[in-house]
Amino acid sequence: MRLNDGAFVAARDGRLVVGHVDRPFELWQADAGVLVLLAEIARGTPAGELARALAPEATGRAEVSAPGAAAVSAALARLRQAHVVTDAPRPALRDANIEIARAVSATPDLHADAAFMRAARACEDLTLTSAAARYALWTAVRHVVSAQVPGALVECGVWRGGSMLLAALALKDMGVTDRDLYLYDTFGWDWEKPGEHDGFAGTAPAQPGPGSCPAPDGEPCGQPAGGMTDGVSAAEVHRRITAAGYPAGRIHCVPGLVQDTLPDRAPATIALLRLDTDQYHSTLHELRELYPRVAPGGVVLVDDYGKLSGATRATDEYLAGLDRPVLLHRIDTQGRIFVKPAER
Repeated sequence: MRLNDGAFVAARDGRLVVGHVDRPFELWQADAGVLVLLAEIARGTPAGELARALAPEATGRAEVSAPGAAAVSAALARLRQAHVVTDAPRPALRDANIEIARAVSATPDLHADAAFMRAARACEDLTLTSAAARYALWTAVRHVVSAQVPGALVECGVWRGGSMLLAALALKDMGVTDRDLYLYDTFGWDWEKPGEHDGFAGTAPAQPGPGSCPAPDGEPCGQPAGGMTDGVSAAEVHRRITAAGYPAGRIHCVPGLVQDTLPDRAPATIALLRLDTDQYHSTLHELRELYPRVAPGGVVLVDDYGKLSGATRATDEYLAGLDRPVLLHRIDTQGRIFVKPAER
């Protein structure tokens, strides 16, 4: 047993909390006893010896009562649930430098929404989006249903399907199971080659070096990334959403690069469009082919706007050419959301 990569202790509202960057909804208020327990785990003390190691005679603090084996066991169970300690360490999926700040700054209204919290927890390890981004998607789905905006829910760039699972759970929470869900991805971690406009916002454009992408021109570029490639097949994604109770016939996983599958395999009308393919050419292609199909009052979310230069530039270029300007609203450190205006 050891501390998991991505585990952290931070201050929130004047109190210490312990958590993991991949579990933003599992923060646990920490007291001195928890911190001492974590210190012993970091020292390599086996789980079966922790109670004895924390006893007053072992710590030299006679004023502190021993927690006892039962209390230590209960604390360890909670720490395991929060992914703070583990027997099988694995790399954190998120960037700790960014996600710790997001996790500890999540607003109380998210946690007060019990239905959202249940759904968000069901999507852990299936999406890399922040708490704020997940809540934006949750409320966007509820909005298009409440406003009776017609059309399907569409996502380009799916990974493990966590965002569409959250959308399906939002629909189910409102008693809706007749909306089609369209999911576009290679479902194999094959990406398009980065181009001159791609990279992180504010940095030099991506310039693939020799050997960085062995695929021939015009073919997808494989991007293996350890555990990131697990559970990304179309069959697995489809199964996850149907397992949550959404009708299998309403879930359409469309494999391939979006440049090859759109617009031929796109729904006629879209109520919600979520874009998460990161790069310039795919994002611009998606907007050109899919935004005209978004119904007035429909919602568009661009996940990597503000973080990745490709998605940001493509969005800005496309929106600049529209007759009706939109209010591009910032979700958090990355991501934008807007509503398609009514036709003139």
